[in-house]
Amino acid sequence: MRRQFVFLVVALLFLPGLPIAAARAQVGGPAPSTPTVEIPASPVGDQLVWVLAQLNGGAMDLTEANVQARFAPAFLTHVLPAPVLLDLLRQTTAQYAPVTFAGFAFPPTATGAVANIYLGTRGQAAIYVTVEPELPHRMTRLDLSEAPAPPSPTGRRVDIGGRALYLDCRGSGGPSVVLEGGISSDWAAVQPAVARFTRVCSYDRPDSPGSRSDPVPQRTAQEVVADLRSMLTAAGESRPFVLVGHSLGGLYVQLFAYQHPDEVAGLVLVDPTHEEFSTRLADMLLALGTPIPSAPPEPDTDDVSFMQMREARTSGPFPSVPLIVLSHGRSADPSERPPGWPIAEEERIWRELHAEIARMAPNGRHIVAEESGHDIPQEQPELLVEAIQTIVNVARDARTSATSAASPTVIPVPSSSDRINSAN
Repeated sequence: MRRQFVFLVVALLFLPGLPIAAARAQVGGPAPSTPTVEIPASPVGDQLVWVLAQLNGGAMDLTEANVQARFAPAFLTHVLPAPVLLDLLRQTTAQYAPVTFAGFAFPPTATGAVANIYLGTRGQAAIYVTVEPELPHRMTRLDLSEAPAPPSPTGRRVDIGGRALYLDCRGSGGPSVVLEGGISSDWAAVQPAVARFTRVCSYDRPDSPGSRSDPVPQRTAQEVVADLRSMLTAAGESRPFVLVGHSLGGLYVQLFAYQHPDEVAGLVLVDPTHEEFSTRLADMLLALGTPIPSAPPEPDTDDVSFMQMREARTSGPFPSVPLIVLSHGRSADPSERPPGWPIAEEERIWRELHAEIARMAPNGRHIVAEESGHDIPQEQPELLVEAIQTIVNVARDARTSATSAASPTVIPVPSSSDRINSAN
C-alpha cells in the first residue's frame, strides 16, 4: 500500500490538518494565574515538559537529530518525517509562543496526557501526547488541537481496564444505535434526532482530535473494535446494536460485524473508507501514466487496518443484517487536486466500491447523498437519520416476527428517488 499516495489522494480531503501547526485555538481572554496542578515526573510528563520548552522558543535551536531522539521511528515514518516535524514545531513556536501550561483535561495515564494550554495569541488549545510504554519512552503521538469540550449532561468516562473512553448515550428503546466516527466526525445534528426514536450512543475515539478519552496513538481497526466492544460491555449497553460508521468508522463497524455478528442488528455505512480504494485508484493512475510516490518500507496503521478487513472478508460471508450504504454525491473541488486529476474516475471507483458492499447483504441499499461532500452527518443529517430509522425499524420487525427472522430482510426504499442509487 502506498501510504504517501493515500495521504495525498484521500486524507487531503477527509482528514483534519497536520499535527502541531494546523491547530485552530479558541480565542479567549488573558491566561489566568498558573494552576496548582503539576506535571508529574513520569515518562509522559518528561516529554510534555520538553514539548512545552520547544513551543516556548527551544524549537528554534532544535536539530533533526534532537527530533529523532524524542519521537518513535513509526511516528517519523508514517505520520511526520523529522524535517517536516522540525519545521512545524518552529512554525508553531513563531505563531503561538509563549505557551502556558493550564492543567490536565483529565488525569494523565502512564503513557498519555492531554494538557490544556494558553497561547500567546490569547487563545486556548490542548497538547495531546503519548509515549512508548518501554524505554526510551519516545513520543508516539503529538498533536496541538482544540481542547476537549466539557462533558455533556449524558456523557461519562468509562473505564476499560487502565484507560477511560468517553461515552455519551441518550434516548431510550431498542435496538441501541452506536455511532462510530472517522478521524473526526461530528454527530451533533444526528444524535439528538435519533434519540427521539431509540437509544443512541456516540463516543470519543482515543486517537481523534479533541477527544475526551485517554489518548493513544492511531489505532488499527482491530484495536478500535476491541476498545468499542469493551466500552459497551463495561457501560452495560444492551445488545444487539445498530452500528453507524462514517469514513474510516465504516470500515471499523464492518469488522465488528464480521467478528461479532450476533451483537449486530443492522449497519449504516456513511461514505465508508473501503480497503481496496487506494489500490484501485493507484492502478487507474498508473494506467493513465500518473507518477505515484513509492511505498514506505513498513505498513502503517491504515495499511494494517485494510489487511485486517481483507482477512475478515475472506473468513466468511458478510453478516446477514439489514444494511444501507450512503455515498457522497458532490464531487471534490478540482482546486483540491493536482492539475488534470481524474476526479470523475476517482468518484466512480469510490461509488462502485460502496455498491459492492451493499450487494453483500440481502437487499442492501446504496443511497447517494446528492447534496453532500464527505461530511454527510453535517451536510445532510436528515438523510442519515432517515437511513438509521429505516434500519432500526427493520431490526425491530425482525426481532418480533418469526417470519422476518427466518427470511431475507427487505429494506423499504426511501421516498426521495433523486437520492437513491440501488445496488441490487
